Amino acid sequence: MWFPFWRSRDRFSLDELRYLTDQIMKVQIVNDVNKDFVIEALRSIAELITYGDQHDTAFFEFFMEKQVMGEFVRILKISRTSIVSLQLLQTMSIMIQNLKSEHSIYYMFSNEHINYFITYSFDFRNEELLSFYISFLRAISGKLNKNTISVLVKTRNV
Repeated sequence: MWFPFWRSRDRFSLDELRYLTDQIMKVQIVNDVNKDFVIEALRSIAELITYGDQHDTAFFEFFMEKQVMGEFVRILKISRTSIVSLQLLQTMSIMIQNLKSEHSIYYMFSNEHINYFITYSFDFRNEELLSFYISFLRAISGKLNKNTISVLVKTRNV
């Protein structure tokens, strides 16, 4: 009778992505107490989105519907530790590098979230963070073409 409550979640399931997203949305501040959980959740989300991009479009549809990119920006803003910033850059890099669907890439680039990460004032005195930032920029540049650059780069008429 209690068995269903103790059942573990399937690691590569939409339910797992829902769970992780719900948990990330509940985070109010990232500090030394919860940083390990946040880092692991970010890693897992990147893994699930990459998996879903190649196996089940419902994963990325959920990602878009819940505006998880906006949650990544929010986590960056409320983080009190550089290791979470580092993980966010790594998470974004992994996702961008591994997305194959043009639809997914367009979505990633079409909002201001990527631009926020590009222009964010990271503490580059941390050499590891600088290295991850450079990898992040390389991941973006690897997906740029004449179509994707127009959704990433915003131009203004002056």
